[in-house]
Amino acid sequence: MKKKALFFLINFPFWIAAMAFVYSIGLDRYYSDPMFSSDLSFVISYSVVMLIIVMGYFYLFYSLLVPRFLFTGRRERFLWLAAAWVFIGGPLMLNILGEVNHYLHQGESMMKFYLEYPSVLPLSYLLWILFSLVPAFLGVISRLAFVSYSNIEKTRELENRNLQQEIQMIKSKLNPHLFFNTLNNIDTLIKTNPDKASATLASLSDLLRYVVYHTDAENIPISTEVENLERYIELEKIRLQNPQNVSFSANVSGETKIPPMIFFPFVENGFKHSNLNLPDQFLQIDLFQDVNSISFKCVNTVAQNNNKSGGLGLELAAKRLEMLFSQKHKLDIIQNDKQFSVFLEIYTR
Repeated sequence: MKKKALFFLINFPFWIAAMAFVYSIGLDRYYSDPMFSSDLSFVISYSVVMLIIVMGYFYLFYSLLVPRFLFTGRRERFLWLAAAWVFIGGPLMLNILGEVNHYLHQGESMMKFYLEYPSVLPLSYLLWILFSLVPAFLGVISRLAFVSYSNIEKTRELENRNLQQEIQMIKSKLNPHLFFNTLNNIDTLIKTNPDKASATLASLSDLLRYVVYHTDAENIPISTEVENLERYIELEKIRLQNPQNVSFSANVSGETKIPPMIFFPFVENGFKHSNLNLPDQFLQIDLFQDVNSISFKCVNTVAQNNNKSGGLGLELAAKRLEMLFSQKHKLDIIQNDKQFSVFLEIYTR
């Protein structure tokens, strides 16, 4: 949220409350005090002066005292200044402006009234203190709220920026072992099966092109994501003695668009933590779409003596999903001694 919008959002309720308060006092005086009811212009000017006083007291704290003293660590000086204003400066300013307004409209001096009736002075002084205290307190609270929300926004923006940088780093390092192993396999295939070596090299080139050029886009067709998932899986299977241990199925609508590389971290994690060369190990990946959601499942066996967790890749993937699909997704990660399961549902409606 921009600072101007935030300022308006926090200050607007006070403006409404201040105008309603001043209007209610002026209206009450107009109907109950003969001095007020005989001169409408005096009532209007009195209300305007009251509004200026209330707003002035509020912004004295909101714009000056709180930023200059409270936020700079000079709390003791702030408390002394606030007390001096509430008990001395505020009541004094209130009476000076009141006297000026009475003088301009040739009204009776309030000081003269207090001298004639000194018994009402203590109660009046308490009202002056209250009149100074309430706008000052609201000014402090509003400024604290403004700064607090601004800091939350800055923190959130910084976290998102850091997350995006981390995600870019993860994408740029998409399983480097895959590329090294694939190049070694291609080197071997060149001697034994040149045609397969050429096809594998083309597939690796297409995957690299996708990672380098397409993952910066905000959204891509889900069919593009599936196509490159298939490439990635096929390249991983080249190094396996039992490639049939890996299965992948997808049933999606090509028109749907999703952020790139949403599913890659989970698939990569499945290959990383399984020993798929063993006959009893497997990796099953399913991607399905209906009218309301996209469902993704990745289940893999866990190799013995593998105590690794999902690691940074899965943590970043979960954060990215939360950032992109805040209340529109459900992610369940279940791990035990034998299996690691990821169930992801993205709600498209």
